[in-house]
Amino acid sequence: MGPWDVTRARAGLHPAALEFLADRQIAVLGSDGAGDTAASAVDGVDFPVHALAINALGLHLLEFLQLEELAAVCEELRRWSFLCVIAPLRLRGATGSPVNPIAIF
Repeated sequence: MGPWDVTRARAGLHPAALEFLADRQIAVLGSDGAGDTAASAVDGVDFPVHALAINALGLHLLEFLQLEELAAVCEELRRWSFLCVIAPLRLRGATGSPVNPIAIF
């Protein structure tokens, strides 16, 4: 069927899920995609989860996480708990930054 057009069809959270995260005082939300659905769940708003998470809740968003190597190390060590340190670049006026995540077992 050809390449998947993620701008038109993408799994993600519904904006109503943000109430669940707020009730639990979640500080960081990570996903292996953009976090929002496509098509948008809110007419006229392309990324409603982003808007609510960042502006209303002050959540830090981690997107397009690649966790395959981490899963392999966890399996090898038979440990699934670790300290995760995430170090973003300090950029003025930027809303996003590449990060250097470090898992410490």
